[in-house]
Amino acid sequence: MINPWPIIESTKGPDMGLFCIRINRCRSPRTGQEHNFYVIDLPNWVQIIPITPDDQIVMIRQYRHGCARIFLELPGGLIDKADLSPEKTARRELLEETGYSAGDLSLLTRIYPQPAVLNNVGLTYLARGVKRIAEPSIDLAEDIEVYLVELQRIPEMIRSGEINHGQTVMALSLYFLLATENPLRFKAGG
Repeated sequence: MINPWPIIESTKGPDMGLFCIRINRCRSPRTGQEHNFYVIDLPNWVQIIPITPDDQIVMIRQYRHGCARIFLELPGGLIDKADLSPEKTARRELLEETGYSAGDLSLLTRIYPQPAVLNNVGLTYLARGVKRIAEPSIDLAEDIEVYLVELQRIPEMIRSGEINHGQTVMALSLYFLLATENPLRFKAGG
């Protein structure tokens, strides 16, 4: 049986603003030996699968500095300390990035994006019946373009690699898996 590793000592490393690094000295319950592990403290985040009444997914194209390229992805963002709930963050991010407002919003899943080094949680929300009510309000450090995709095109776009943003692929794949298992609950646009 695998057991948790006790933390013997935790030292705060560099603070990079968006994230900081911690060094945890842990003891193996199996061998008793101590080892250092690096953990990136990063805020939790949300992403939204916004579906319009006419079965289109509202997506965004965004330049990502980590890979120095443009990705087609779902809208979302980090949960600010000032946000009252992840759901409010999802509604805010959807409106800011796309100008669309979520009618029905429900939590689809919670994931741990990279538990080997990240300690955060990602929440994916499904928003049905979204409507455009405003112009996007994009941060000065972002370049975002709103892009509507017919729901039925998504699986092929994932297969072909046109959609290859990891969190987006996970969320949309899960959506289609659940929609296949329970078509009435996941009826597009409904």
